[in-house]
Amino acid sequence: MNTIKVVDLSIGYPGGKPLVENIGFTLEPGLHVLVGANGSGKSTLLKTMAGILKPLKGKVEINGVNIHRVPRRDAARLVGYVWQNPFHGFIEASVEREIAFISKTTGARQHGEIVYRLVDPELMDRSPFSLSGGEARRVAIASVLSIDQPVWFLDEPFSDLDYKGYRVLADLVEYGVKKGKIIVVTTHIVSLLDSLKPKGFLLIDRGRRRLLMGEWSELTDEVLLEAGVIPRGVSCGSTL
Repeated sequence: MNTIKVVDLSIGYPGGKPLVENIGFTLEPGLHVLVGANGSGKSTLLKTMAGILKPLKGKVEINGVNIHRVPRRDAARLVGYVWQNPFHGFIEASVEREIAFISKTTGARQHGEIVYRLVDPELMDRSPFSLSGGEARRVAIASVLSIDQPVWFLDEPFSDLDYKGYRVLADLVEYGVKKGKIIVVTTHIVSLLDSLKPKGFLLIDRGRRRLLMGEWSELTDEVLLEAGVIPRGVSCGSTL
């Protein structure tokens, strides 16, 4: 069974105050939602758990491996990390080459089903930089997750998606859950995730530099408001 174990972790940037400190938890397969206000440290925590950023202290183990003590090539085979800005990681001239890149660099086999679920075939010859925001997000997700890692970290993945794009990504998340993956999704708009019936939540309370956890049903509007997060039912300009 896939597991993530976080031990006595403090995150932030050298020389500054920790965004969250002394946290510890274990995640098992299923969908977990990392919630917090804009600027609360969601992306920083996710990047630290993926091994992209170093912790101020503590450690993160994924399937028994300290993610900060392995080469990036090996970390990429364990964890698929999708950036909040879909254009951030594009480096190739075509969508097809972009999607193939991670397989070539890690030596892992590409799983065509994931690509098929996310990317329309007519986009393959296009430059990834010419895509709309929603198209780019789906290509970015496919380009990272195409090697079917056991752990998926998705930073604000439902941004810029219309209803069709939302359903495509929601179906992919459900596929991953059924395959026993650990999926962590960040959001500051909780209502976007309700229909996916997440297993649990992690809520960054930046004012107290702490992390709250619980089952999804325990994430009430009162808890959200206390942490400065938009409660359910409040209009936020979503295209869904």
